[in-house]
Amino acid sequence: MRRTLPRRALTAALAALGLLCAGAPHLAAAAPPSGEPAPIAAARPAGPRPQAAARPQRASAQRAGAAGAHRKPAGGRAHGGGAQSGKAAGVPAGKAAHAQSGKALRGGGAPNGKAAHAAGTPRSAAAAPAEAPLDLALPVERVTLKNGLRVVLSPDESSPTVAVAVTYDVGSRDEPSGRSGVARLVMDVMAGSSRSLPAGEPQRLVAERGGELHAEADVDRTTYTAVAPANELALALWLEADRMKAPAPSAEGFEAQRRDAIERRGATLGAAHGQGAIRLSELVFQGYWPHEHPALGEANDLAGAELSWVRDFHVAHYGPNTAVLVIAGGFEAGAAMALVHEYFDGIPAVSAAPFKDVPFPEQTSQRTGVVRDSAARAPSILYGWAAPPPEHPDHHALALAASLLGRGESSRLQALLVGNRAVARSVQVAIDGHRGPDLFSIDVRLAEDAQVGDVEKLIEGEIRALSTAGPSQAELTRARRLLQSAFVSGLADASARARALGEHELLFGDAAHLNGELARYFAVTREDVQRVAREHLGPTRRTIVETYPPAVPGAAPPPRASTGAPRQDAEVATPGKGAEKAASGKAASGKGASKAAPGKATHKAAPGKRPAKARGAASRPAADQAPRKPAKHTKK
Repeated sequence: MRRTLPRRALTAALAALGLLCAGAPHLAAAAPPSGEPAPIAAARPAGPRPQAAARPQRASAQRAGAAGAHRKPAGGRAHGGGAQSGKAAGVPAGKAAHAQSGKALRGGGAPNGKAAHAAGTPRSAAAAPAEAPLDLALPVERVTLKNGLRVVLSPDESSPTVAVAVTYDVGSRDEPSGRSGVARLVMDVMAGSSRSLPAGEPQRLVAERGGELHAEADVDRTTYTAVAPANELALALWLEADRMKAPAPSAEGFEAQRRDAIERRGATLGAAHGQGAIRLSELVFQGYWPHEHPALGEANDLAGAELSWVRDFHVAHYGPNTAVLVIAGGFEAGAAMALVHEYFDGIPAVSAAPFKDVPFPEQTSQRTGVVRDSAARAPSILYGWAAPPPEHPDHHALALAASLLGRGESSRLQALLVGNRAVARSVQVAIDGHRGPDLFSIDVRLAEDAQVGDVEKLIEGEIRALSTAGPSQAELTRARRLLQSAFVSGLADASARARALGEHELLFGDAAHLNGELARYFAVTREDVQRVAREHLGPTRRTIVETYPPAVPGAAPPPRASTGAPRQDAEVATPGKGAEKAASGKAASGKGASKAAPGKATHKAAPGKRPAKARGAASRPAADQAPRKPAKHTKK
């Protein structure tokens, strides 16, 4: 019997299978609503149905390709412990693959293009856990408009809310030299206003209807999400179409965003341990501009930023042919496509500037950095390795290695450093999931009386043991189950599903490939984990950044990092006069900003309340006119 996973049974299934165990992180940006009311009939915006030729194509979703990524959460990296967000890899771009449609989650894809279905009936609590993954079959319909916009529909008519996510193929890696931080500036400008609406008006319109807006900029993508009651789909689509057109910010509005960017940079670098993660990425990607330079923006670049930068960057990278539009939640596909055609057909394609990649210089010896952090009360240690990209066959094995080392209290590093030796307060292990060279990292926050050198020996001993003996079968089983728990719970709400599907469609050419991600994790063997640890996590390819509290007058200098490795970096002071340039790195804000995770920035543009249940009929806005407030709506 195949195990299937309907949306309403997500949480119940996890609990029944014992997957929500202590220390298991969640991959969702928001937990699924508890006590969700039964759906009610809501009037949908009226209008003509799309022509037959434009209807989404339907086909089997059980196509799989190369292994993908264990993704980081919204606003941070995918960690071994703590709240996380799960996103995964898909079919390599350019291969045609259409998705199945339907109202229930039914089946899943499998590694290497073969169908893999979980077999057997659920076992009792006393029985050993099944090794086959849960089958996942999110309904997916795909269509491409004439202007190049890729549309993905994932309907769930039982949901009282709908999520619209537009993911653009642009991020900080596309910033030209001398204009670092412009990708985030564009995101902030577009998140707060649109072509037809002044600053703050998009947030007001959506919040009045019980919804919220969210935006996040990453190294290689930028996503805008609107969540609203199901009968407000027309509003969400109109707003995203208006965003896609050329922005028209005022000089005053741009200047306010520029000042905010400078303040955000200072706050990130001034937070406890904020400089360490930034410096780590700078050293790991040394000589590789797309990932080396700071998504936060260099101080000098932000000081000289101009409004024309925003316009130029939008013209070069924002258009229907550089975007994926995903609609997930409570809607009817035909009515949704009619709205998509009405609002997006008239937007012309752009002559998008292609990403200009550069060779990534191979690292042949250890790199080391030291940071003096005035906000830190105890030392911390960061390890980093350049890792293969999500489409590489080794990426899933590295994700499982991260889980084995740092996910949950019984993981190797948490058990050793936090439990047995009590030399650390926390351990996080991550693999980011970016295109191009990726980052595998270990973040250890030490206890106040712990010695950095001693802790480094323990960390390196565990990595060495994993690369020489590999994990036990029991360890691997546990790691798979924790990943499955986090992955499934991370898709429980429409907003998370919309973002994940959009990223799969953008990065790998097939949104439905998300359905095969669990099977690819479960296909990783003990030998695979041992091999990738040996090949990718070796001492000559690692970078270490040590962060220390402020120096005590007369105290000895900090010890060298990892015996036998030459130091390749001077100390970096806490940001101040003349220190900004030395402390540059990747952007970190929004959810997970306490970790100063490189490469992702978020903008939550609406009050943090859950979208309301649909009430009454929503007026349908014209293609060039802001939607009206529903007549029967009562403002909260």
